[in-house]
Amino acid sequence: MSALRDEIRAILREEIAALRGNAASPAPQVERVRIGSTAELNRFAQELVRRAASADFAARVTGGELTFELSEAPLIGAPIVSGPASKPPGTIDKALVTERDIAGLGDGVRSLRLGPRSRLTPLARDEARRRGIRIERAEK
Repeated sequence: MSALRDEIRAILREEIAALRGNAASPAPQVERVRIGSTAELNRFAQELVRRAASADFAARVTGGELTFELSEAPLIGAPIVSGPASKPPGTIDKALVTERDIAGLGDGVRSLRLGPRSRLTPLARDEARRRGIRIERAEK
């Protein structure tokens, strides 16, 4: 059974790589960051660590889909990072949700909200079932 799962994972990796190679890469999303002091730098680092708990966020940053840019002028009273609102835990909006995405969810996640065009691999569905995670679809 383990050999079969390994083979399926290898096939999925190849297919996902092929899909990524054929698709035109969208322009990266840019979040502006205001850092004017050591305290703000530390708060930004803490915010990154908190957001990196989401497998989707970590994959977007490492894949270059999400980049950060320093704000030119300090904004008094504004948040350190300005950009789109972060998704709540247990929300994934990507084309193909894999077992690794499910495994990367926090232990407290009991429901997973998928984007309208998201698809789950069979291994991802098995992992969600094993962990008792309910799958929900977002409205279009």
